[in-house]
Amino acid sequence: MLKARFIKDLLGIKNNNDGDGGFDLNIASITDLIETRDGKYKIVFKVTPINGELISEPDLYFVSEAIAGALNSFDGRIGIYIQSECIDIETNLANMERRKGELKSETKVMLLEKQRSHIRSMAGKSRNVLNFYTVLEVVQSSSNAAEELLSDSYSSYKSELESAGLYADRLYEHDIKELLYRRMNPRVSEVEVYRRDWDGTDLLPENARVFKDGRHTEIGDRLYRFFAINKFPKSVESYRWLRKVFNIKGDISVAIILTPKNKSTILKELSRAVNELGAKALASSKDEAKMQKYQSEADSAKNMIATLGSDNVNLYDTNITIGISASSREELNTLANLLRSKISSTYCQSCEIKYKKFLPYIVTLPILADNKITKDYVWNLTTTDIASLIIYDSSELMEPEGILIGENVISNGLIILDTYGKIYNNPHECIIADSGSGKSFRIKVDAIRHVPYRDYIIMFDLEGEFYFPWAKRYKFSPAGGVVLNPFHIRNTIIDRDDQIKSSDIGTYLAGKIMDTVIFFKWIIPDMSPYGEALLEEDIRDTYKTHSITFESDVLPQKYPTLDTLSMVMSKKIDNKGLSSKSKETRQNMLACLNPYIEGAYSAMFNGQTNWDYSFHTVLDISALPEAVKKPTYDILLKDTWQFCKYDSSKTKRLYVDEAHQFADPDNPQTLKFLSTCIKRGRKYGISFVTATQNLPDFLSIERYGQAILDNSYFKLFFRLGETDIPVVKKTL
Repeated sequence: MLKARFIKDLLGIKNNNDGDGGFDLNIASITDLIETRDGKYKIVFKVTPINGELISEPDLYFVSEAIAGALNSFDGRIGIYIQSECIDIETNLANMERRKGELKSETKVMLLEKQRSHIRSMAGKSRNVLNFYTVLEVVQSSSNAAEELLSDSYSSYKSELESAGLYADRLYEHDIKELLYRRMNPRVSEVEVYRRDWDGTDLLPENARVFKDGRHTEIGDRLYRFFAINKFPKSVESYRWLRKVFNIKGDISVAIILTPKNKSTILKELSRAVNELGAKALASSKDEAKMQKYQSEADSAKNMIATLGSDNVNLYDTNITIGISASSREELNTLANLLRSKISSTYCQSCEIKYKKFLPYIVTLPILADNKITKDYVWNLTTTDIASLIIYDSSELMEPEGILIGENVISNGLIILDTYGKIYNNPHECIIADSGSGKSFRIKVDAIRHVPYRDYIIMFDLEGEFYFPWAKRYKFSPAGGVVLNPFHIRNTIIDRDDQIKSSDIGTYLAGKIMDTVIFFKWIIPDMSPYGEALLEEDIRDTYKTHSITFESDVLPQKYPTLDTLSMVMSKKIDNKGLSSKSKETRQNMLACLNPYIEGAYSAMFNGQTNWDYSFHTVLDISALPEAVKKPTYDILLKDTWQFCKYDSSKTKRLYVDEAHQFADPDNPQTLKFLSTCIKRGRKYGISFVTATQNLPDFLSIERYGQAILDNSYFKLFFRLGETDIPVVKKTL
């Protein structure tokens, strides 16, 4: 039995004449169920909310229907609790410390420690996060019977919620006790954590009192005031019509207590009211104002009869009690004024609950209290009314482990996500942003934060702006000294569904030859099918000069170069046995390739590849002319994909900026390749961050551009251009 009149003897709490000794939770025991002294049993579960800010109205309809279905699945009292709780930042910090111990790179350790300090400093500015609990109550003769009934009811409630993406997790004995301990000891619990050997009295607050003014309550070192919504408007928004109240920036606890009313009794009373109001309207025919008043009330009663006639609608005595908390009276009074203003802005009316001792505080605890507050401060609401509130709704997005994304502008909380987590379809991200909106800054920050968590960070830099002192940076330019050999083979791992890592030179070579053809097609965009066939043959013969064939089982130390290709093609041009058409076609292709073989770009493309990947690699192609940038991007992307496939146990994060540049209807192969990589990347431990500032161009090859969007689970929008907005609306 948890009863505060024993607090003085058990916990040494000072008695205070301002208060009252009646801090009574009416609890007989807490096991996996809460049992009250009046023979009632209660089950407690936590609900993971949806983010109503990101859901369209048609989708909100389905969420509302799911909540209504959950409410209708249970015919007893229901308590729904929206409670602000301290951000559990210590779990994040502990996980970061654990990760730091696993790192061998001093750079990664330094970056992780910087992040840890940054998150700790940000957490001090952010408010608590909202958590959602639900309590169901039954009256049974034994705990076994109650457990069976409540377990079935919980399963039905949970099933209805999960149909709309809301997930419920049951709390058991120690979960319930720890929750109550934290609620009743908000500050003490931060330094003295709950222990499983505690009994019920150890959960109670160290001190509790109500001041003489009847409105201020002190629990621990926190001050509280309480309000009830005592009048609701006749009409409201379709959904989330109390969101301004629930999302108030401050320490808030909302209890929504639903006590079902007998429908048959209500319907009889409403029918009688309709008849009486109709008679009054007829009797007042000479007084137009009175007649309209009675007729309006009669119509309202008829509408309620029609609504309650549905099997899917119940009527509840609904109590909404709101508790607010602060460390000082000044802060508390400011919060109280803000709360009442928010309630008024929703066209509801509120009243402050005073001189009720500890009763309103107890109502806000997730134990489904039953006292004067829950009986006296009520309003009749239907299942549909309550469901339309979208009561399980929070914009918070903070996981115990992951990468800091930023600050939540709605709640001032932190957004921390583990994009590699199993709950997400894939870790890929697509950034859609107008030029100058912060896209590049976001990419740089995201890369820095991922360095300690990923084995490899690889970035394609098209603007020359991704500089990191610890990164290995390769600047591709005609005079840069970094060589990109189109014939270089990174490894011969092939992509198969049945076997992730499989080395097969012959099979790989076939694909590599076609990729090399695509590289040359960027250089010679008007290449005919005939020319493409000749080029494929010449590339094959070029590899053969270094003993690389479809039958090979060993790779050489060095690979063919563009000089080798030129030699192969020149021999065929001089071969008198070949047709003049093939010779002329090869001569034209050699002329187009000459800048890459002997001319301005030869130092960059004609030679052995002389670079490799490190834990953070930046591939800078900003110094290249537009004509060369696309083919370079193409071959680098494919080389990177081949590198990433080598060890699927290693995690890699690839940043593909300006992806719209691949959206060439005449040469769609690179965009197709990118979409395939994104689709298959997860099994190789790869997450792609694809960024574009020109969505219409990106989707001009709809099959592949749309596939990249669809296969990127995370989509991040910055400021959009005028041409992007209608495309976004249509596409997403």
